[in-house]
Amino acid sequence: MRKGLVVIGVILLIIGLAAAGLTFQQSQSVTIPQSPSAEVATLGSVTAGSMMVSWSGGSSSTVVDVYQGSGCGAGSAIASGNGASGSFTFSVTGGTTYALCTTAGPTVTGTIQIDGFVPLTFIGVVLAAIGAFMLVVGIMAKPRTRQAPAEVAPANAPAAPSGGAAFSPAAEGDQGYIMQAAPSVPDIAQGNRPMIKCASCGTLNQPWLHNCRQCQRALTSTLDSV
Repeated sequence: MRKGLVVIGVILLIIGLAAAGLTFQQSQSVTIPQSPSAEVATLGSVTAGSMMVSWSGGSSSTVVDVYQGSGCGAGSAIASGNGASGSFTFSVTGGTTYALCTTAGPTVTGTIQIDGFVPLTFIGVVLAAIGAFMLVVGIMAKPRTRQAPAEVAPANAPAAPSGGAAFSPAAEGDQGYIMQAAPSVPDIAQGNRPMIKCASCGTLNQPWLHNCRQCQRALTSTLDSV
């Protein structure tokens, strides 16, 4: 599960449902007067929907009529109801004006409820759909895993200098690496130096070596020759 997608999906879903629900159904309280006066309701950008008119406080002879237009009595009523209280529903279209009045009986209080799609309703539906999709994807997705850092190979021992000196691991109990240059012998010519015998293993070594070629121990003197 990816928490980021889940959180965003939930937020979009809530916003979308709220926008769609609050704009799909709109209602208002009105006072429905006696004809020829009228309570006028003009619909905005509702694409298609219905209007429910409910009232109370009338008498048994009360008749509530709805006319298309801004006044009562012009033509035939498109919807009607009668009684001391009641309600009726009829289809409406966006941008149309409707007039409500009582053609018999006293003025009554009522409620107009309009159910229909407006642009914000469509936006809310789209946001809710996107939020639901992201929520499902976030729940089903595998969590991201960070790759473990690559292991770094231990550094090799430093290469031997070109002059012949070499690094060698210290014997057990020693610390670090031992590199000790053989002391020079002034009275022996450079090209006629004797072989060096290792004090540890007895191996003969060339005079320019600093460590025994057999046991890698430091050759501490060039005077131990054969």
